[in-house]
Amino acid sequence: MMIESCGEPQLTETSQQQQKLKTTESVSSYQSANNTQFNFGNHSSSSNCFPKVTFSSVGSFLNRPAHLGNFEQPAVPASRHEMSRFMKIARQFNCFYFNGDLQFCRPFFIGGKQVGLMRPNVVEVARSHPEVFCVDTVSGTVSIHPQLVTYEERSAKIHSILSKWRDESLFHTLKGWRDECYEVKAGYADPPLLKMERSATCLFGIRQYGVSINGYTKHAKLGFCLWMQQRSRTKQTWPGKWDNIVSGGLSVGHSVFETALKEADEEASIPPQLLTSMKAAGSVSFYFESERGLFPNTEFVYDLELPSDFVPNNADGEVDSFELVPIEEVKNRIVTTDYKTTSCPVALDFLIRHNFINSNNEPHLPELVELLHIPLHIIYNQSR
Repeated sequence: MMIESCGEPQLTETSQQQQKLKTTESVSSYQSANNTQFNFGNHSSSSNCFPKVTFSSVGSFLNRPAHLGNFEQPAVPASRHEMSRFMKIARQFNCFYFNGDLQFCRPFFIGGKQVGLMRPNVVEVARSHPEVFCVDTVSGTVSIHPQLVTYEERSAKIHSILSKWRDESLFHTLKGWRDECYEVKAGYADPPLLKMERSATCLFGIRQYGVSINGYTKHAKLGFCLWMQQRSRTKQTWPGKWDNIVSGGLSVGHSVFETALKEADEEASIPPQLLTSMKAAGSVSFYFESERGLFPNTEFVYDLELPSDFVPNNADGEVDSFELVPIEEVKNRIVTTDYKTTSCPVALDFLIRHNFINSNNEPHLPELVELLHIPLHIIYNQSR
């Protein structure tokens, strides 16, 4: 029975009970059909298709307001579409964001600003150097000693400690010592707080910045193609893997554009006159983890159309070969183990921006785009 009130239809008490019963039956039917359980009272759920993200484990890291409480994010119900190959690789290069043990990691601070995140094994080693690292037994945070105030003092102390760890073979990543430093900042536009050996930044979960160039060609026979490089088999990281034609880390003293020009010359011998048409295309960001450490990475991206008769040539000994790859093969190759996982975001971003991946052929396009832009600066934006 329906009754009218202020022109809006409303249910009688009997009808409300019947409607509630139908809703309960519908939920039960959905759970049974989809092997999915919901617990509305506890704001939690589980699904055999998507992993749960427990906010109680990441609340302090994301600096969630205390009044929101601790609860589990409801898992997304099973989609009619299986996870695409591009979504699967996006979860791989964001493996720490999805699967990392955040509750066991400790925020790393310099001057009251969070600049990193440290895994338990690194924190334990840091405890043995109280003249450099202060470990708060209450909050669990790790800080550079407050008496180390200047950029020079902090950099010198950190370099001394890291050299000792390298000589003692304490961490695998330090076997790839580069004698190249990255700036450590509270935010990209902020003044540097210290500089740190590149190979060690992953021990502290320091945000890393790099530059990648998409070199593409509109070939008469092959169609739209991307140039790829095969990394040298003697490289310390990702040896022998396929990669973007040009990429490199943002080292101390170099701007984004300067790094792009330098790497284009060293890695592919691209002449300056061709680089004048290079176009900035924003950035991608992701949060990767490996046995070496944590990699919250941001890559500045450039697109460069190259003449069909141009052939890249390596000048620094870090590339074994180059190959001009048609777009369909690009799609296939970047999702394999033959391709450098942390370079996949740049390739995916290019394919999306140039309409080779779109809503017609990628059912999870909105999610995929989000996974190319993890908000690292927001995640790390904490102050004590």
